[in-house]
Amino acid sequence: MLSERSFSGFTGAEVNPEGLRLLPLGGLGEIGMNLMALEYADEIFIIDCGLMFPEPYMLGVDIVIPDIAALLAEKERIKGIVLTHGHEDHIGALPFILPRLQVPVYGTPLTIAMVSRRLEEHDLLSECELNIVNPGETIATNHFLIEFIAVVHSIPQGVALAITTPAGVVIHSGDFKIDHTPLSGAKTDLNRFAELGNQGVELLLADSTNVENSGYSVSEAEVKKAFTGFLSELSGRIIVTLFASNLNRIQEIIRLARGFGRKVAILGRSLHNNTEIAREIDLFDIPGETLVDIEEIAALPPEEILVITTGSQGEPFSGLSLMASGNSKWLKVESGDTIIFSSRFIPGNEKAISNLINRLSRLGAKVLYRPIAFTHTSGHAFRDELALLHNLVKPKHFIPIHGEYRHLNLHAQLALSLGVAADRALVVVDGELAQLDEDGLQIIGQVEHGKVLIDGKGVGEIDFTTLHDRRHLSANGMVMIVVGINESSGEIVYGPEITTKGLIAAENEIIMDELQVIVADTLAAIPVLERSDWLEVKAILRRTVKKYFRATLDKKPIILPVIIEL
Repeated sequence: MLSERSFSGFTGAEVNPEGLRLLPLGGLGEIGMNLMALEYADEIFIIDCGLMFPEPYMLGVDIVIPDIAALLAEKERIKGIVLTHGHEDHIGALPFILPRLQVPVYGTPLTIAMVSRRLEEHDLLSECELNIVNPGETIATNHFLIEFIAVVHSIPQGVALAITTPAGVVIHSGDFKIDHTPLSGAKTDLNRFAELGNQGVELLLADSTNVENSGYSVSEAEVKKAFTGFLSELSGRIIVTLFASNLNRIQEIIRLARGFGRKVAILGRSLHNNTEIAREIDLFDIPGETLVDIEEIAALPPEEILVITTGSQGEPFSGLSLMASGNSKWLKVESGDTIIFSSRFIPGNEKAISNLINRLSRLGAKVLYRPIAFTHTSGHAFRDELALLHNLVKPKHFIPIHGEYRHLNLHAQLALSLGVAADRALVVVDGELAQLDEDGLQIIGQVEHGKVLIDGKGVGEIDFTTLHDRRHLSANGMVMIVVGINESSGEIVYGPEITTKGLIAAENEIIMDELQVIVADTLAAIPVLERSDWLEVKAILRRTVKKYFRATLDKKPIILPVIIEL
């Protein structure tokens, strides 16, 4: 059945019922929060459902997820959510979005196992339909045939997608790199990409994260060599911090530690969860005697210990940060320890990580991190790898995905240099609806979109007005004025009591005394009969105190008058 309807909230050109429409609601214009919907006729598939971590200005916010308002009215047409891999920026929004859509989820065994754990934590597992699809297998509906293609990434069992539709074949790369010596042994299936390219690919959607980096990314096998060197040279206790999802590297570090006679302890909830999942699905092959509980390491000599811990991004309550501050009940960093940061520094976290490295160094530890030591390699393709994918696939049209605008723009320019026609390489950002049909590829309009802020148990309850108030409060402080007024007589029977937070030092008695007099005089000047209008009294106090602080401190604090009925 062909349909001229499209996503809820769509405004723009007329929809071609024989066209394929692509709607990104996250991940195109920022790093993270990946979610793209594909629509043909009466069917919609969603690719990935991720979160992003809050920007510095999002005070108090825990995570950010895509706004799916455009999908909610169409959920009877949504055939499923297809996941490319198990990173949080691709699966992390599922516990918040899946209950609202109630559609099947498809992914590889590890991805589904990680999703299951997160849904279980939210008491949602029994309500969700999760389906395992292995590389080489397909999902079929009336208008979609979706094939899983193996790719290498920094987490095992990542896939690209070959999506066959009546409008042509679309390839979605997922997050990938081309590593000819991966630790897992499963390589990016270049032969399948070449076969699809020879058969004809209408549209390529490819990861843009590392398009700024020339050449090829370094193989994970080189990281293994580097760790072999570390373990052969270092004599004291070794503590490694890395992303909890980098399971291939975690397993290899454990294997190397065993070969050098070291026991391994895991410290950190996310690391424990992921290693447990990997063992449950037989992804890890680790002799039982190699792993020990963290409480057992106190009885072992330092040269027989390797600890894998959380904290690679300087998180304040992570395992490594607690060690550095002396607040870990399991171990404290000491002179002779070596700390290895085996991860990249995520933009925005540099200061926190630098502070942590400084603290560790002051304690006498040796700290290894990029660029002073080769401790990490990326899981995303560099520019020459992207070019190789383009040349194998030979797409007629191209849309760059996964990245900030500069990444998308550079990737589009790369596609042009590789022979894609200028009118066939299209930069699309969140909320723009692109259509692929016999007339080519074009943006046909806009769809309602945005970010939903998760603050504790509140989903979408924090808006940008609240964030503005929080920023204002953090920058300018607060003044609270408490006054007790007799409702019938208008007599001031209590106060004014003035409290400031984040504004002036408590010992600054001159300012507080002046403010006390000014507020008292202001209240006394209000006619007794008018004091029963508490809204007006509050407004007068706000104006008076605001004027005072602007003149004396050049500050604009939040002013909260509180009138107590007595």
